[in-house]
Amino acid sequence: MQKMKKKTGAGLAGVLLASAMLSACGGQPAAPSAEGNGSEAAKQPPQKLIWYIRYSEPANAKAVLEKANALIQSKINATLDLRYINPGDYENKMQLIMSSGEEYDLAFTSAWANNYLNNVDRGAYIPLDDLLAKYPDLQSILRKEVWNAVKVKDKTYGIPNNQIMVSQDGVWFKKDIVDKYDLNVAKIKTLDELSGVYAKVKEKESNLIPARMGSVAFGFKDYVPNVENLFSIDTNNWKVYDKTQSYVEEYRTFRDWYQKGYFPQDVGTLKDETSLIKAGKVFSRYGRQKPGGDAELKAAYGFDVVQIPTAAPIIGRSAALSTLTAISSTSKKPELAMKLIHLINTDKELINLLSFGIDGQDYTKLSANRVEKKPGAYEVPGWLLGNVFNTYLLPGQPDDVWEQTKKINETAKIDPLISFSFDRTNVENEMARLTAIEKEFQPILDNGLDDTEKTLKLRSDKMKAAGFDKVLVEVQRQLDEWRKKQ
Repeated sequence: MQKMKKKTGAGLAGVLLASAMLSACGGQPAAPSAEGNGSEAAKQPPQKLIWYIRYSEPANAKAVLEKANALIQSKINATLDLRYINPGDYENKMQLIMSSGEEYDLAFTSAWANNYLNNVDRGAYIPLDDLLAKYPDLQSILRKEVWNAVKVKDKTYGIPNNQIMVSQDGVWFKKDIVDKYDLNVAKIKTLDELSGVYAKVKEKESNLIPARMGSVAFGFKDYVPNVENLFSIDTNNWKVYDKTQSYVEEYRTFRDWYQKGYFPQDVGTLKDETSLIKAGKVFSRYGRQKPGGDAELKAAYGFDVVQIPTAAPIIGRSAALSTLTAISSTSKKPELAMKLIHLINTDKELINLLSFGIDGQDYTKLSANRVEKKPGAYEVPGWLLGNVFNTYLLPGQPDDVWEQTKKINETAKIDPLISFSFDRTNVENEMARLTAIEKEFQPILDNGLDDTEKTLKLRSDKMKAAGFDKVLVEVQRQLDEWRKKQ
Protein backbone atom coordinates (compact mmCIF):
# COMPACT_ATOMS: atom_id res chain seq x y z
CA MET A 1 0.00 0.00 0.00
CA GLN A 2 1.32 3.36 -0.93
CA LYS A 3 1.41 5.56 2.14
CA MET A 4 -0.06 9.03 1.96
CA LYS A 5 2.61 11.70 1.93
CA LYS A 6 2.55 14.05 4.88
CA LYS A 7 2.85 17.74 4.01
CA THR A 8 2.39 20.85 6.00
CA GLY A 9 -0.18 22.48 3.73
CA ALA A 10 -3.34 21.39 2.00
CA GLY A 11 -2.10 20.01 -0.52
CA LEU A 12 -14.51 18.75 -20.91
CA ALA A 13 -12.10 19.36 -24.58
CA GLY A 14 -13.92 17.51 -27.23
CA VAL A 15 -15.11 14.04 -26.50
CA LEU A 16 -14.04 11.39 -28.99
CA LEU A 17 -16.81 8.89 -29.52
CA ALA A 18 -15.14 7.11 -32.43
CA SER A 19 -14.94 3.47 -33.37
CA ALA A 20 -12.99 2.72 -30.21
CA MET A 21 -16.18 3.45 -28.31
CA LEU A 22 -17.82 0.32 -29.72
CA SER A 23 -16.97 -1.24 -26.40
CA ALA A 24 -19.28 1.26 -24.73
CA CYS A 25 -22.09 -0.03 -26.90
CA GLY A 26 -21.30 -3.63 -26.19
CA GLY A 27 -19.62 -4.29 -29.54
CA GLN A 28 -16.06 -4.81 -28.31
CA PRO A 29 -14.86 -6.96 -25.44
CA ALA A 30 -12.79 -5.55 -22.61
CA ALA A 31 -9.04 -5.54 -23.09
CA PRO A 32 -7.81 -9.05 -22.24
CA SER A 33 -4.54 -7.79 -20.81
CA ALA A 34 -6.43 -5.61 -18.38
CA GLU A 35 -9.19 -7.93 -17.27
CA GLY A 36 -7.09 -11.07 -17.00
CA ASN A 37 -8.39 -14.62 -17.18
CA GLY A 38 -12.04 -14.52 -16.12
CA SER A 39 -12.25 -18.23 -15.26
CA GLU A 40 -9.15 -18.04 -13.05
CA ALA A 41 -10.43 -14.93 -11.29
CA ALA A 42 -13.80 -16.57 -10.70
CA LYS A 43 -12.11 -19.25 -8.59
CA GLN A 44 -11.14 -16.59 -6.04
CA PRO A 45 -13.63 -14.98 -3.65
CA PRO A 46 -14.68 -11.50 -4.81
CA GLN A 47 -12.89 -8.52 -3.28
CA LYS A 48 -14.82 -5.52 -2.03
CA LEU A 49 -14.17 -2.03 -3.39
CA ILE A 50 -15.20 1.03 -1.36
CA TRP A 51 -16.26 4.07 -3.40
CA TYR A 52 -17.28 7.42 -1.89
CA ILE A 53 -19.56 9.71 -3.92
CA ARG A 54 -21.03 13.14 -3.25
CA TYR A 55 -24.74 12.30 -3.15
CA SER A 56 -27.43 11.58 -0.60
CA GLU A 57 -28.41 7.91 -0.44
CA PRO A 58 -31.36 7.43 -2.81
CA ALA A 59 -34.42 5.24 -2.36
CA ASN A 60 -33.98 1.54 -3.18
CA ALA A 61 -30.18 1.89 -3.03
CA LYS A 62 -29.68 -1.52 -1.39
CA ALA A 63 -31.65 -3.41 -4.05
CA VAL A 64 -29.91 -1.57 -6.88
CA LEU A 65 -26.44 -2.20 -5.47
CA GLU A 66 -27.23 -5.88 -4.94
CA LYS A 67 -28.16 -6.21 -8.60
CA ALA A 68 -25.14 -4.17 -9.68
CA ASN A 69 -22.83 -6.37 -7.63
CA ALA A 70 -24.09 -9.48 -9.36
CA LEU A 71 -23.03 -7.86 -12.63
CA ILE A 72 -19.71 -6.54 -11.30
CA GLN A 73 -18.80 -9.89 -9.79
CA SER A 74 -19.52 -11.68 -13.04
CA LYS A 75 -17.31 -9.25 -14.96
CA ILE A 76 -14.33 -8.56 -12.67
CA ASN A 77 -14.95 -10.72 -9.59
CA ALA A 78 -15.43 -7.76 -7.28
CA THR A 79 -18.23 -6.25 -5.22
CA LEU A 80 -18.91 -2.56 -4.70
CA ASP A 81 -19.60 -0.81 -1.43
CA LEU A 82 -20.95 2.50 -2.73
CA ARG A 83 -20.92 4.99 0.13
CA TYR A 84 -23.07 8.08 -0.17
CA ILE A 85 -22.19 11.34 1.57
CA ASN A 86 -24.63 14.27 1.64
CA PRO A 87 -23.32 17.00 -0.71
CA GLY A 88 -23.26 19.57 2.09
CA ASP A 89 -21.04 17.32 4.20
CA TYR A 90 -18.87 15.80 1.48
CA GLU A 91 -15.97 18.24 1.71
CA ASN A 92 -15.46 17.94 5.45
CA LYS A 93 -16.07 14.21 5.67
CA MET A 94 -13.64 13.41 2.86
CA GLN A 95 -11.00 15.57 4.51
CA LEU A 96 -11.45 13.59 7.73
CA ILE A 97 -11.32 10.28 5.85
CA MET A 98 -8.11 11.24 4.09
CA SER A 99 -6.48 12.70 7.19
CA SER A 100 -7.21 9.56 9.20
CA GLY A 101 -5.56 7.30 6.63
CA GLU A 102 -8.75 5.25 6.30
CA GLU A 103 -8.49 2.48 3.73
CA TYR A 104 -10.83 3.00 0.79
CA ASP A 105 -10.51 2.60 -2.96
CA LEU A 106 -12.29 5.23 -5.03
CA ALA A 107 -13.72 8.71 -4.55
CA PHE A 108 -15.45 11.47 -6.45
CA THR A 109 -13.20 14.51 -6.71
CA SER A 110 -13.30 17.72 -8.73
CA ALA A 111 -12.19 21.32 -9.00
CA TRP A 112 -15.25 22.46 -7.03
CA ALA A 113 -15.79 19.76 -4.38
CA ASN A 114 -13.22 17.58 -2.62
CA ASN A 115 -10.58 19.58 -4.46
CA TYR A 116 -8.62 17.37 -6.84
CA LEU A 117 -5.47 19.49 -7.01
CA ASN A 118 -5.26 19.95 -3.24
CA ASN A 119 -5.76 16.23 -2.67
CA VAL A 120 -3.11 15.29 -5.22
CA ASP A 121 -0.73 17.69 -3.52
CA ARG A 122 -1.28 16.04 -0.14
CA GLY A 123 -0.70 12.56 -1.59
CA ALA A 124 -4.30 11.37 -1.28
CA TYR A 125 -4.40 9.68 -4.70
CA ILE A 126 -2.11 7.40 -6.66
CA PRO A 127 -0.81 8.17 -10.16
CA LEU A 128 -2.79 6.17 -12.69
CA ASP A 129 -0.72 6.34 -15.87
CA ASP A 130 0.65 2.78 -15.71
CA LEU A 131 -2.79 1.35 -14.93
CA LEU A 132 -4.45 3.54 -17.55
CA ALA A 133 -2.03 2.31 -20.22
CA LYS A 134 -3.73 -1.10 -20.02
CA TYR A 135 -7.02 0.41 -21.23
CA PRO A 136 -6.58 2.09 -24.63
CA ASP A 137 -10.34 2.05 -25.15
CA LEU A 138 -10.79 4.08 -21.95
CA GLN A 139 -8.12 6.55 -23.02
CA SER A 140 -9.71 6.99 -26.43
CA ILE A 141 -13.00 8.19 -24.95
CA LEU A 142 -11.51 11.61 -24.21
CA ARG A 143 -9.40 13.97 -26.28
CA LYS A 144 -5.74 14.46 -25.49
CA GLU A 145 -6.36 18.00 -24.24
CA VAL A 146 -8.60 16.69 -21.46
CA TRP A 147 -6.08 14.07 -20.36
CA ASN A 148 -3.37 16.75 -20.36
CA ALA A 149 -5.57 19.02 -18.26
CA VAL A 150 -5.90 16.49 -15.43
CA LYS A 151 -2.17 15.85 -15.21
CA VAL A 152 -0.22 17.18 -12.22
CA LYS A 153 3.56 17.23 -12.70
CA ASP A 154 3.02 15.09 -15.83
CA LYS A 155 1.10 12.39 -13.96
CA THR A 156 -2.59 11.48 -14.09
CA TYR A 157 -4.33 11.13 -10.72
CA GLY A 158 -8.00 11.08 -11.77
CA ILE A 159 -10.19 9.70 -14.56
CA PRO A 160 -12.59 12.34 -15.95
CA ASN A 161 -16.18 11.18 -16.02
CA ASN A 162 -17.15 11.46 -19.67
CA GLN A 163 -19.90 14.03 -20.05
CA ILE A 164 -20.14 17.46 -21.62
CA MET A 165 -16.61 18.80 -21.39
CA VAL A 166 -17.62 22.33 -22.26
CA SER A 167 -18.18 25.00 -19.67
CA GLN A 168 -20.87 27.42 -20.74
CA ASP A 169 -22.24 29.59 -18.00
CA GLY A 170 -25.92 30.34 -17.91
CA VAL A 171 -29.11 30.70 -15.88
CA TRP A 172 -32.31 28.70 -15.72
CA PHE A 173 -35.70 30.19 -14.84
CA LYS A 174 -39.02 28.59 -13.81
CA LYS A 175 -41.01 28.54 -17.03
CA ASP A 176 -44.41 29.00 -15.40
CA ILE A 177 -43.31 32.33 -13.92
CA VAL A 178 -41.63 33.41 -17.17
CA ASP A 179 -44.88 32.70 -19.04
CA LYS A 180 -47.16 34.18 -16.38
CA TYR A 181 -45.49 37.61 -16.52
CA ASP A 182 -44.30 37.45 -20.14
CA LEU A 183 -40.66 37.84 -19.11
CA ASN A 184 -38.49 37.97 -22.22
CA VAL A 185 -35.51 36.26 -20.57
CA ALA A 186 -34.08 35.16 -23.92
CA LYS A 187 -33.07 38.76 -24.63
CA ILE A 188 -31.17 39.28 -21.36
CA LYS A 189 -27.59 40.30 -22.17
CA THR A 190 -26.47 42.23 -19.08
CA LEU A 191 -26.62 42.05 -15.30
CA ASP A 192 -28.77 45.18 -15.24
CA GLU A 193 -31.37 43.48 -17.45
CA LEU A 194 -31.30 40.42 -15.19
CA SER A 195 -31.75 42.69 -12.17
CA GLY A 196 -34.85 44.15 -13.82
CA VAL A 197 -36.39 40.69 -14.20
CA TYR A 198 -35.67 39.88 -10.55
CA ALA A 199 -37.24 43.16 -9.43
CA LYS A 200 -40.45 42.29 -11.27
CA VAL A 201 -40.55 38.77 -9.85
CA LYS A 202 -39.97 40.09 -6.34
CA GLU A 203 -42.80 42.59 -6.79
CA LYS A 204 -45.29 40.12 -8.27
CA GLU A 205 -44.38 36.97 -6.30
CA SER A 206 -43.27 38.11 -2.84
CA ASN A 207 -42.90 34.55 -1.53
CA LEU A 208 -40.72 33.45 -4.45
CA ILE A 209 -36.92 33.69 -4.14
CA PRO A 210 -35.65 35.35 -7.35
CA ALA A 211 -32.19 33.71 -7.31
CA ARG A 212 -30.73 30.77 -5.43
CA MET A 213 -27.32 32.47 -5.03
CA GLY A 214 -24.83 34.77 -6.72
CA SER A 215 -22.06 33.66 -9.05
CA VAL A 216 -19.58 35.49 -11.25
CA ALA A 217 -20.96 33.24 -14.00
CA PHE A 218 -23.84 35.75 -14.14
CA GLY A 219 -21.39 38.28 -15.55
CA PHE A 220 -22.27 38.20 -19.29
CA LYS A 221 -18.61 38.69 -20.18
CA ASP A 222 -15.77 36.97 -21.99
CA TYR A 223 -14.02 34.08 -20.28
CA VAL A 224 -11.15 35.03 -17.97
CA PRO A 225 -8.52 32.27 -17.51
CA ASN A 226 -7.58 31.66 -13.90
CA VAL A 227 -5.13 29.70 -11.79
CA GLU A 228 -6.09 28.03 -8.51
CA ASN A 229 -9.28 30.14 -8.39
CA LEU A 230 -7.11 32.92 -6.95
CA PHE A 231 -5.34 34.49 -9.90
CA SER A 232 -6.64 35.74 -13.24
CA ILE A 233 -4.46 35.86 -16.36
CA ASP A 234 -4.47 38.71 -18.86
CA THR A 235 -3.64 36.77 -22.03
CA ASN A 236 -2.88 39.98 -23.96
CA ASN A 237 0.32 40.43 -21.99
CA TRP A 238 0.30 37.19 -19.97
CA LYS A 239 0.30 38.97 -16.63
CA VAL A 240 -1.06 37.49 -13.39
CA TYR A 241 -3.37 39.46 -11.09
CA ASP A 242 -5.86 39.02 -8.23
CA LYS A 243 -8.98 37.39 -9.69
CA THR A 244 -11.37 39.60 -7.72
CA GLN A 245 -10.31 42.56 -9.91
CA SER A 246 -12.20 40.92 -12.78
CA TYR A 247 -15.53 40.80 -10.92
CA VAL A 248 -15.92 43.97 -8.82
CA GLU A 249 -19.08 45.07 -10.66
CA GLU A 250 -20.60 41.61 -10.24
CA TYR A 251 -19.90 41.67 -6.50
CA ARG A 252 -21.55 45.09 -6.19
CA THR A 253 -24.60 43.78 -8.02
CA PHE A 254 -24.83 40.75 -5.70
CA ARG A 255 -24.66 43.09 -2.69
CA ASP A 256 -27.61 45.00 -4.15
CA TRP A 257 -29.53 41.75 -4.77
CA TYR A 258 -28.90 40.57 -1.22
CA GLN A 259 -30.11 43.85 0.28
CA LYS A 260 -33.26 43.69 -1.86
CA GLY A 261 -34.02 40.14 -0.73
CA TYR A 262 -33.39 38.38 -4.02
CA PHE A 263 -31.52 35.51 -2.32
CA PRO A 264 -32.63 33.04 0.38
CA GLN A 265 -32.12 34.49 3.85
CA ASP A 266 -29.55 31.78 4.63
CA VAL A 267 -27.89 31.98 1.20
CA GLY A 268 -24.37 31.75 2.61
CA THR A 269 -24.97 28.61 4.67
CA LEU A 270 -27.80 26.79 2.86
CA LYS A 271 -26.89 23.13 2.41
CA ASP A 272 -30.08 21.52 1.09
CA GLU A 273 -30.95 23.60 -1.94
CA THR A 274 -32.62 20.69 -3.71
CA SER A 275 -35.60 20.57 -1.35
CA LEU A 276 -36.06 24.33 -1.67
CA ILE A 277 -35.96 24.21 -5.47
CA LYS A 278 -38.22 21.12 -5.72
CA ALA A 279 -40.75 22.94 -3.55
CA GLY A 280 -40.97 25.61 -6.27
CA LYS A 281 -39.65 28.37 -4.02
CA VAL A 282 -36.74 29.43 -6.26
CA PHE A 283 -37.26 31.28 -9.56
CA SER A 284 -33.75 30.95 -11.00
CA ARG A 285 -30.32 29.50 -10.49
CA TYR A 286 -26.95 29.65 -12.18
CA GLY A 287 -26.56 26.49 -14.27
CA ARG A 288 -24.12 25.06 -16.74
CA GLN A 289 -25.57 24.97 -20.24
CA LYS A 290 -25.71 21.75 -22.24
CA PRO A 291 -27.90 20.00 -24.82
CA GLY A 292 -30.91 18.39 -23.15
CA GLY A 293 -30.19 20.22 -19.90
CA ASP A 294 -33.73 21.52 -19.58
CA ALA A 295 -35.07 17.95 -19.63
CA GLU A 296 -32.58 16.92 -16.94
CA LEU A 297 -33.61 19.84 -14.76
CA LYS A 298 -37.30 18.99 -15.17
CA ALA A 299 -36.57 15.39 -14.18
CA ALA A 300 -34.61 16.58 -11.15
CA TYR A 301 -36.95 19.32 -9.92
CA GLY A 302 -40.36 18.47 -11.36
CA PHE A 303 -41.02 21.65 -13.35
CA ASP A 304 -40.20 23.13 -16.76
CA VAL A 305 -37.36 25.63 -17.08
CA VAL A 306 -36.12 28.18 -19.58
CA GLN A 307 -32.35 28.42 -19.96
CA ILE A 308 -30.16 31.23 -21.29
CA PRO A 309 -26.38 31.31 -21.77
CA THR A 310 -24.37 34.06 -20.11
CA ALA A 311 -21.06 33.27 -21.83
CA ALA A 312 -19.60 31.48 -24.83
CA PRO A 313 -18.76 27.77 -24.53
CA ILE A 314 -15.17 27.01 -23.58
CA ILE A 315 -13.18 23.93 -22.70
CA GLY A 316 -10.96 24.76 -19.78
CA ARG A 317 -9.12 23.00 -17.02
CA SER A 318 -11.94 23.54 -14.56
CA ALA A 319 -14.30 21.69 -16.92
CA ALA A 320 -11.85 18.82 -17.30
CA LEU A 321 -11.57 18.69 -13.52
CA SER A 322 -15.29 19.10 -12.87
CA THR A 323 -16.06 15.39 -12.35
CA LEU A 324 -13.31 12.87 -11.69
CA THR A 325 -12.86 9.48 -10.10
CA ALA A 326 -9.59 8.92 -8.25
CA ILE A 327 -8.00 5.89 -6.58
CA SER A 328 -6.95 6.38 -2.98
CA SER A 329 -3.34 6.03 -1.91
CA THR A 330 -4.68 3.86 0.92
CA SER A 331 -6.23 1.34 -1.48
CA LYS A 332 -4.79 -2.17 -1.36
CA LYS A 333 -6.53 -3.04 -4.65
CA PRO A 334 -5.64 -0.28 -7.14
CA GLU A 335 -5.59 -2.64 -10.13
CA LEU A 336 -9.09 -3.89 -9.31
CA ALA A 337 -10.27 -0.33 -8.69
CA MET A 338 -9.08 0.61 -12.17
CA LYS A 339 -10.94 -2.41 -13.60
CA LEU A 340 -14.12 -1.04 -12.05
CA ILE A 341 -13.49 2.44 -13.48
CA HIS A 342 -13.01 0.85 -16.90
CA LEU A 343 -16.13 -1.27 -16.50
CA ILE A 344 -18.44 1.57 -15.50
CA ASN A 345 -17.15 3.69 -18.39
CA THR A 346 -17.62 1.00 -21.02
CA ASP A 347 -20.50 -1.20 -19.84
CA LYS A 348 -23.91 0.29 -20.68
CA GLU A 349 -25.85 -2.04 -18.40
CA LEU A 350 -23.82 -1.16 -15.33
CA ILE A 351 -23.88 2.62 -15.57
CA ASN A 352 -27.60 2.63 -16.37
CA LEU A 353 -28.26 0.37 -13.41
CA LEU A 354 -26.28 2.58 -11.03
CA SER A 355 -27.74 5.77 -12.53
CA PHE A 356 -31.41 4.88 -13.01
CA GLY A 357 -31.96 1.82 -10.84
CA ILE A 358 -34.14 -1.18 -11.73
CA ASP A 359 -36.59 -1.31 -14.62
CA GLY A 360 -40.17 -1.36 -13.33
CA GLN A 361 -39.12 -0.43 -9.82
CA ASP A 362 -37.40 2.90 -10.36
CA TYR A 363 -38.29 3.80 -13.93
CA THR A 364 -40.48 2.86 -16.88
CA LYS A 365 -38.81 2.08 -20.17
CA LEU A 366 -40.34 4.10 -23.00
CA SER A 367 -38.10 2.68 -25.72
CA ALA A 368 -34.80 0.84 -26.05
CA ASN A 369 -32.82 3.93 -25.00
CA ARG A 370 -35.33 6.18 -23.23
CA VAL A 371 -36.81 5.94 -19.74
CA GLU A 372 -39.11 7.87 -17.45
CA LYS A 373 -38.17 8.04 -13.79
CA LYS A 374 -40.73 7.16 -11.16
CA PRO A 375 -41.27 9.85 -8.50
CA GLY A 376 -39.24 9.28 -5.36
CA ALA A 377 -37.45 6.26 -6.77
CA TYR A 378 -33.73 5.53 -7.09
CA GLU A 379 -31.54 7.92 -9.06
CA VAL A 380 -27.88 8.94 -9.12
CA PRO A 381 -26.60 11.40 -11.75
CA GLY A 382 -24.49 9.57 -14.30
CA TRP A 383 -21.85 12.30 -14.29
CA LEU A 384 -20.91 11.31 -10.75
CA LEU A 385 -20.02 7.83 -11.93
CA GLY A 386 -18.63 7.62 -15.45
CA ASN A 387 -19.55 7.81 -19.12
CA VAL A 388 -22.93 9.55 -19.48
CA PHE A 389 -22.88 8.96 -23.25
CA ASN A 390 -23.91 5.38 -22.40
CA THR A 391 -26.90 6.39 -20.27
CA TYR A 392 -30.59 6.35 -21.14
CA LEU A 393 -32.36 9.44 -22.44
CA LEU A 394 -35.08 11.17 -20.45
CA PRO A 395 -38.42 12.53 -21.66
CA GLY A 396 -37.78 15.83 -23.38
CA GLN A 397 -34.18 15.14 -24.28
CA PRO A 398 -33.59 15.14 -28.04
CA ASP A 399 -32.90 11.78 -29.66
CA ASP A 400 -29.53 13.14 -30.77
CA VAL A 401 -28.58 14.79 -27.48
CA TRP A 402 -25.28 12.89 -27.27
CA GLU A 403 -24.44 13.77 -30.88
CA GLN A 404 -25.18 17.43 -30.11
CA THR A 405 -22.99 17.23 -27.03
CA LYS A 406 -20.18 15.63 -28.96
CA LYS A 407 -20.31 18.41 -31.56
CA ILE A 408 -20.12 21.14 -28.91
CA ASN A 409 -17.24 19.37 -27.21
CA GLU A 410 -15.35 19.17 -30.49
CA THR A 411 -15.94 22.76 -31.64
CA ALA A 412 -15.77 24.85 -28.47
CA LYS A 413 -12.82 27.16 -27.88
CA ILE A 414 -9.98 25.72 -25.81
CA ASP A 415 -8.80 27.62 -22.74
CA PRO A 416 -5.23 28.76 -23.43
CA LEU A 417 -4.28 27.54 -19.94
CA ILE A 418 -5.86 24.09 -20.20
CA SER A 419 -2.55 22.25 -19.80
CA PHE A 420 -0.94 24.66 -17.33
CA SER A 421 -0.51 23.00 -13.94
CA PHE A 422 0.69 25.16 -11.07
CA ASP A 423 3.29 23.46 -8.87
CA ARG A 424 2.70 24.48 -5.26
CA THR A 425 5.94 23.00 -3.89
CA ASN A 426 7.73 26.31 -3.30
CA VAL A 427 4.68 28.02 -1.76
CA GLU A 428 2.57 25.23 -0.30
CA ASN A 429 2.25 26.83 3.13
CA GLU A 430 1.17 30.12 1.61
CA MET A 431 -1.28 28.32 -0.70
CA ALA A 432 -2.87 26.55 2.25
CA ARG A 433 -3.49 29.88 3.95
CA LEU A 434 -4.71 31.61 0.78
CA THR A 435 -7.11 28.76 -0.02
CA ALA A 436 -8.60 28.99 3.48
CA ILE A 437 -9.03 32.76 3.15
CA GLU A 438 -10.68 32.39 -0.26
CA LYS A 439 -13.08 29.80 1.18
CA GLU A 440 -14.02 32.35 3.85
CA PHE A 441 -14.57 35.32 1.53
CA GLN A 442 -15.99 33.82 -1.68
CA PRO A 443 -19.52 33.21 -0.31
CA ILE A 444 -19.54 36.73 1.18
CA LEU A 445 -18.66 38.34 -2.15
CA ASP A 446 -20.77 36.05 -4.34
CA ASN A 447 -23.85 36.56 -2.22
CA GLY A 448 -23.37 40.18 -1.17
CA LEU A 449 -23.42 39.36 2.54
CA ASP A 450 -21.46 42.50 3.46
CA ASP A 451 -20.34 45.79 1.93
CA THR A 452 -18.36 45.00 -1.23
CA GLU A 453 -15.52 47.52 -0.88
CA LYS A 454 -15.04 46.70 2.80
CA THR A 455 -15.02 42.96 2.09
CA LEU A 456 -12.54 43.28 -0.80
CA LYS A 457 -10.21 45.39 1.34
CA LEU A 458 -10.38 42.95 4.24
CA ARG A 459 -9.80 40.02 1.91
CA SER A 460 -6.85 41.76 0.25
CA ASP A 461 -5.23 42.59 3.58
CA LYS A 462 -5.57 39.02 4.80
CA MET A 463 -4.29 37.64 1.50
CA LYS A 464 -1.21 39.87 1.54
CA ALA A 465 -0.43 38.93 5.14
CA ALA A 466 -0.71 35.25 4.15
CA GLY A 467 1.82 35.58 1.30
CA PHE A 468 -0.33 36.48 -1.72
CA ASP A 469 2.38 38.52 -3.41
CA LYS A 470 4.94 35.75 -3.03
CA VAL A 471 2.59 33.23 -4.63
CA LEU A 472 1.69 35.66 -7.43
CA VAL A 473 5.39 35.98 -8.32
CA GLU A 474 5.68 32.18 -8.34
CA VAL A 475 2.61 31.78 -10.56
CA GLN A 476 4.04 34.37 -12.95
CA ARG A 477 7.41 32.61 -13.02
CA GLN A 478 5.88 29.22 -13.75
CA LEU A 479 3.53 30.71 -16.36
CA ASP A 480 6.48 32.31 -18.16
CA GLU A 481 8.43 29.03 -18.10
CA TRP A 482 5.40 27.08 -19.34
CA ARG A 483 4.87 29.48 -22.25
CA LYS A 484 8.44 28.96 -23.43
CA LYS A 485 7.64 25.28 -23.96
CA GLN A 486 4.41 25.81 -25.89
